[in-house]
Amino acid sequence: MKGLSIIHNTLPGGVQRVGALETSELSRMGYDMTLISLVKTQEWGLFKMLDISPVYLSRNEIIGRLFSGLWINKFSKNSFDFIIAHNNTGCQVASKIKQKNKDIKMIFYLHDPLAYPIAGSICSVIFRLLPKILQKMESKHIETSDIVFVNSKVSLNKLLSNHKENFDKIYNKITILYPTLNVPLKKQQLTQNKQNYLLIVGRIDHEAFYNLAKIIQLIDIPLVIAGYGHPYNPNFRKILNIFKLLQHKGKDITFVFSPSDEELLNLYKNASLFVYPGHENFNMSALEAMSAGCPILVADTSGVCELLPPNLREYLCLPKKDVDIWTDRIKEIVHGDNSHSLGTALWRITQRYNLNTHIQNLVKVLEGLL
Repeated sequence: MKGLSIIHNTLPGGVQRVGALETSELSRMGYDMTLISLVKTQEWGLFKMLDISPVYLSRNEIIGRLFSGLWINKFSKNSFDFIIAHNNTGCQVASKIKQKNKDIKMIFYLHDPLAYPIAGSICSVIFRLLPKILQKMESKHIETSDIVFVNSKVSLNKLLSNHKENFDKIYNKITILYPTLNVPLKKQQLTQNKQNYLLIVGRIDHEAFYNLAKIIQLIDIPLVIAGYGHPYNPNFRKILNIFKLLQHKGKDITFVFSPSDEELLNLYKNASLFVYPGHENFNMSALEAMSAGCPILVADTSGVCELLPPNLREYLCLPKKDVDIWTDRIKEIVHGDNSHSLGTALWRITQRYNLNTHIQNLVKVLEGLL
């Protein structure tokens, strides 16, 4: 079976990890897989590690970002049995390929409902100014697809709310596939004596960093910020300046830009606590932390909370803007020496949600389609 997975770029990120690991695992199982990236950007080391060479629709980042979504090259003439299209950007391309071959089975993996995650694209500007156009396009993508995956109940509820008028048409083709692509460590690999630092991991342009800056002003625990920020992104520059100012005021803050997977694993294993006071439809970084035995504190609206039992959900999922409760809970966990026991409890949860269970569920759907 010949399959195609479509992502929007090759920078470090959750959607890119999903596309890369699914492509790698399906290839290992005998599927003839190709990974397409709409734009050629800095290539994440993960692709090299997995021995994946993405095919780029545009090899010039500036031109690709600007005009992404407005054209498709001759690659659309190739024949495939199925396509996994990530987000609205990927489904734009997939829909055009399917127009040329109606027999192709199309899976729309919608991580971010009503979002167009290519910064600088003419399309993203248009959709921001005229959101009804994006809503109409997303609705068409859902109808065109054979299966729609969402990454959490949070995303599912958003999707159904956004397309109430088509509820009966789309409900039966939507299913939750948690993007649980981590591989949990063995129990003996977990670090018992944690180092004294907080850790946040992710794309450095998120609301979580603004909320965290307010929290950090009230505590004296070192912070490590690991992630990626595009130099053209004004949010990244603003966040960088905020935390550099906190450094100048005496706060112990370390930046680790574009960490390798090995560096990231060591950061997770040794951190006292992973913190992310901002909404995510899922939050793969939090799950990666859990798989390394690192306890987490996340916004109570994030999809990863769905994986936790009620007692842990109540304790570890907090209102994202309540600075006082975040400050108190961080001190309680770090100074109360609860880091290892909490991390171990969360690690156990990842035995049920990991790369193997994710691929098993994906293959089951593929086999049903094909």
